[in-house]
Amino acid sequence: MSTAANIIGNIVPVSDFSHGKASSIFRGLTDRIPVTVVKNNRPVAVITTPEEFAYLSEAEESIVLLELALERLAVNSDKEAVPFDEILAGFNISQADIDAVPDAEIEFE
Repeated sequence: MSTAANIIGNIVPVSDFSHGKASSIFRGLTDRIPVTVVKNNRPVAVITTPEEFAYLSEAEESIVLLELALERLAVNSDKEAVPFDEILAGFNISQADIDAVPDAEIEFE
């Protein structure tokens, strides 16, 4: 996690990029301490690593899904749960049908 001192130490003016300092800015980039680019003393961009960006994107998606789940729980809190057997019967399938389906292999790149 970034501390206030780390964040302040990683603020760079956008003009540094046009003055040939981009390579030193990128060298200073670490996994958990992004670089904030400012123009006219206002933040205009944040530079971080691809790993940190992926982590933050996944965390954002998890938060959105959690909020959706909590909303659904609140809406349905007074309703009775439907037993799994009734759901299967509604689709005219049995537990044996489910057990007969081979496991799928999922490859991640």
